[in-house]
Amino acid sequence: MAAASHAVSVLFDDELLTFNRVIGVVRRRNLATQEFGLGPSERAGVLRLTFFVQADEASAERLLRQLEKTHGVRRAAVFSAAEAVAGAVTLVKVGARPEDRAAVLAVLAQFHATLVDEGAEAVIAAVGCGRDPAPLVQALERFGVLELARSGAVLRSAAASRPALTHSPEAVL
Repeated sequence: MAAASHAVSVLFDDELLTFNRVIGVVRRRNLATQEFGLGPSERAGVLRLTFFVQADEASAERLLRQLEKTHGVRRAAVFSAAEAVAGAVTLVKVGARPEDRAAVLAVLAQFHATLVDEGAEAVIAAVGCGRDPAPLVQALERFGVLELARSGAVLRSAAASRPALTHSPEAVL
């Protein structure tokens, strides 16, 4: 069976050792992973790790079982990437001399980017959720793109999707 893309969401205790255990489980499965996102969850003291993995159904099931057995993991879920809603933010730092400032701001407005910081010679813009940053970056190249940073995807199962593959009695992540 061909490998398909699956979204994985793991809730675990906010402790370095637990984080290392979770990452170790994923690493030992030797699956192609991408788009890691890590941050606090809706519960105090609990982190949420989300990522995409290329795996067949059986491998995704084994990864889920292994994660659920990991000390400090509260819940884990695996669902089809097609049933995931993902968002990431790209920050672009671009040169914006005073004489170019208006043109830079016009490009940002054209691509619905948000101005997040301004300096004397540069600005930082953010573009995210569902917007491809490549056209914006290409349009800003004439001003000089100084830095580019992208967050990992933060993902959830879609509101209308079927229940995720999970063995936890609690609600879907």
